[in-house]
Amino acid sequence: MRDKSTLPGWPLILRREDAAAYLSLSPSTLDAEVKAGRIPGPVRITESLKGWHRRMLDAWADDRGADADRSDWRDLE
Repeated sequence: MRDKSTLPGWPLILRREDAAAYLSLSPSTLDAEVKAGRIPGPVRITESLKGWHRRMLDAWADDRGADADRSDWRDLE
């Protein structure tokens, strides 16, 4: 995985390891969640190369935040 401190920002298309890091997951957890249909899968970049579109990951994460906004965290205690 690349050192993100040298990049001006995250690329628009993220390879597997970078997509996992972007979501603060391990690559194996990303794989499992994609396989289970809980996280969007990759898009084809070239015939043999796939990656995750950052906006899709952002939308997924925003959706998780909306779920959290609908519940009262005090109910979880």
